[in-house]
Amino acid sequence: LLSDAEKKRLAAFHFEKHRAEYALSHAMVRLALSEYAPVKPQDWQFLTGEKGKPEIASPPLDIPLWFNLSHTGGFAVCVAGRARHLGVDVENMNRKASNQELAEHFFAPAEYEYLRNLPPSLQREAFFRIWTLKEAYIKADGRGLAIPLDSFSFRFSTEHPAQVTLASSAESNPAHWSFFEFQPTPDHRVSIGVRNSQRGAFQVYSLEAATLFK
Repeated sequence: LLSDAEKKRLAAFHFEKHRAEYALSHAMVRLALSEYAPVKPQDWQFLTGEKGKPEIASPPLDIPLWFNLSHTGGFAVCVAGRARHLGVDVENMNRKASNQELAEHFFAPAEYEYLRNLPPSLQREAFFRIWTLKEAYIKADGRGLAIPLDSFSFRFSTEHPAQVTLASSAESNPAHWSFFEFQPTPDHRVSIGVRNSQRGAFQVYSLEAATLFK
């Protein structure tokens, strides 16, 4: 299913695990896009947009379609849809890192205080919740880490813990954004960010692929 450019990139990986992860995740993107349009998975051609974000180059579509990909240590997630500003992030919550140190350095002050005031048993999951939301937002915007992670913040409802809103941002109007969260395994957390269009409410479908390699 992969293009010549993807195969060249694939051959550059030193470890077989990384080659498998790259091949399968990029094949997944092609298969996901073909659920939206009558295009064979191998016929999609991609380009890098002016902000460095991958986009569809061809074939031309009657209705535009966008996508985003994220993977971490053998787990890959692809999001596709009709919204141009669309981003996804997945993280393994068992990765070894100093969450408090990262939060203090990269989170907005309100987010760091929110995390610090939680019971210790809840802090790890809350850290990765905020982290994936931030990554999904900057990927959806398209500028990535050109947007400082502490220049915007998320707010979490105490009455409705599952709700999240973009509380402040120097880059965009918070009211224009929606976020969706998933936890497909006990160890992985996924966040999707999408900037609202005039199409009305979003419908989000979550599909799981088979486990293809260990």
